[in-house]
Amino acid sequence: MKGPSSEFERLLEESFKKRQSIEPGSRHEAKVTAVKNDYVFIRTIENKITGNISVEEWREEVLPKVGDSLVVYFLKENSGDFYFTTCLSGDNLTEENMEMAAQYEIPVLGQMLVEASGGWDVKLGSHQAFVPFSQLDVSLKGKNIAGKRIKFVISEIGKKQNKIVLSQKKIADKEREAKKQLLRDELKAGMFVSCTVKSIHKFGLIVDMDGFDALVPQSEATYKKNADLTTEFRVGETLRAKILTLDWATNKISLSVKDFLSDPWSGKLPFKESDIVTGTLESIKPFGLFVRLGDDFSGLVPNKETGVPSRTPLNTVFNPGQKLEVFVMEINPEKRQIALSISKAAEAKDRMEYQEYMSKEETTGAVSSFGLALQKSLEKKNKK
Repeated sequence: MKGPSSEFERLLEESFKKRQSIEPGSRHEAKVTAVKNDYVFIRTIENKITGNISVEEWREEVLPKVGDSLVVYFLKENSGDFYFTTCLSGDNLTEENMEMAAQYEIPVLGQMLVEASGGWDVKLGSHQAFVPFSQLDVSLKGKNIAGKRIKFVISEIGKKQNKIVLSQKKIADKEREAKKQLLRDELKAGMFVSCTVKSIHKFGLIVDMDGFDALVPQSEATYKKNADLTTEFRVGETLRAKILTLDWATNKISLSVKDFLSDPWSGKLPFKESDIVTGTLESIKPFGLFVRLGDDFSGLVPNKETGVPSRTPLNTVFNPGQKLEVFVMEINPEKRQIALSISKAAEAKDRMEYQEYMSKEETTGAVSSFGLALQKSLEKKNKK
C-alpha cells in the first residue's frame, strides 16, 4: 500500500507531465464538462487536461452547455489549476497576454470607438488600438459599427504600447473557413436551404446562404420570361431555395427558388390552340420571332409563319416591343413550347370578316363583287 508521500509524488509527477505537454498560447479542442458561477470547466480532447475559463468571456453571449465543443487557448498554470481562454477580454488583456495573443493569433475582444484616417480606433481592455479598413471584413464596411464589440487578432505591437494594430478580417476568414468545412459535410445538391437576398441584378439574385454568397440565376428566380426581378423580390427578403450546384474550390454556389413558386404551366393556360391572341415581340432571331404572351408565357413564330417573304430580313419589318396578333398553332406542355403564326392569325381574321360579311349579304339574297373577291382570296390562300 502506497503512503501519503508516494501518492503526493504521483500527483506531482502527473502535474509536471501535464505542464510539459501543454505550452502557453497553444490551441486545443475541448469539451465543456461543467458550468459554474465564475468558471466554465473544460477538458481538452487530445491530452485530457481539465481547465477553466472565466464566465466573463460570455458576458454578451449565451453560456455554453455541458458537452459543447470549444476551441480554447492555454494561458497559464497556477497551483495546479489550468487557465484557458476562447477570446481575451477585459482584465485578461494584460501586456503579457497580448504579447502571447500576437504570437499565437489568440482572439481578443475590442470595442469600436470612432472612425479615423484609414481605419477605426478600438478600445482593447485599458489600451487603445487601431484596425485598418483593409483588415475589416466586407460585411462590416460602410456600416455604423461604433460601440460594437468585435473579435480581432493582434497583427502588430509596436515598441510604444499605444501602437497596437488589429485585424478583424483574419478572424472572419478563419470563421468562414471553419463554417465552410462544416457545410461541405452537411450540404449536397438537391437539398433545400434558407437564404437572404443581398442584391438584385438582371442576371439573377445574389443571396446570403449561411455566410456564403450564392447565385439564383434569373431563369431559376421566376417562371416569367425576361421578368424585372426588382419587382419580384426585395433586398433582405428571406427565401427557401434548392441547391443546384456546389463548388467549394471556387466558392461558386447556385440555387433555385422555382420549387417554391407557382408554376404557370401547372394550371389552366389562359389560351388554347386555335385562339388568336395579342402578344408583344420580345426578340428577333434568324429562325423566327419570340412573342411574349402575358407575364408568364412566350411562343415562337417560325420564319414561314411570319407572313414575310423568305429573303426579307425580319428586322426590316418588325421591331421589339411591337404588338402582334398571333394564332396559337400548338402547345407542348412537356417541352413548355408554344408555336405561333402571324399569317394564320391574319387568315383567320380575314375568314371571320368574310363570314360576317356574307351572313349580312345573305339576308339581301345577293353576293356583291367585294364578297366574291374576298372569297376567291381566301380560297387562294388555302391552296398554298
